[in-house]
Amino acid sequence: MRSLGMLQIAGGVVAAGVVAAGATAMTGSGVVFAGGSTPGVSGDNQFIGGAVSQVINGATVNSITLQSDATGTQTTSIAVVIAGAAGRTLTITPTGGSLGGSAVQWRCTGNFTETSPYYHASAPVVTVAAGATATITCTPALTGGAGAAGGYYTGITNVGLTVA
Repeated sequence: MRSLGMLQIAGGVVAAGVVAAGATAMTGSGVVFAGGSTPGVSGDNQFIGGAVSQVINGATVNSITLQSDATGTQTTSIAVVIAGAAGRTLTITPTGGSLGGSAVQWRCTGNFTETSPYYHASAPVVTVAAGATATITCTPALTGGAGAAGGYYTGITNVGLTVA
């Protein structure tokens, strides 16, 4: 029987650690920022480079894009790109703040079966249309029959997605 040297054993432990770290990264829950790291400065954290993909009950969230105003404090749109969810309902739930600047509801457009644009007061729920990938974009909207886009969402800390 051949014995292993200390260098070979150490190399095996390092390789096992890399495999374990890789598995954790692939099954992790994504990227979450809880606020800035600089005292007195909110939102100074950023995710730079790479990609995060999250699987939710058989659907894949390819991206979530929050568009902000020039100050970075007012969210003017939320865009979700999702695959594998045709015929299922998608609920988009922004939390941690509120609609402002005369906005009283969300106005959503994109690849869903409801009449577009679709309006909802707090957490839009749409049925994803057939196709490989769907893009759904929701913007704060004003009140009234036209429901024109306008206003913003301030203080957003999280965007919850539910696929059912």
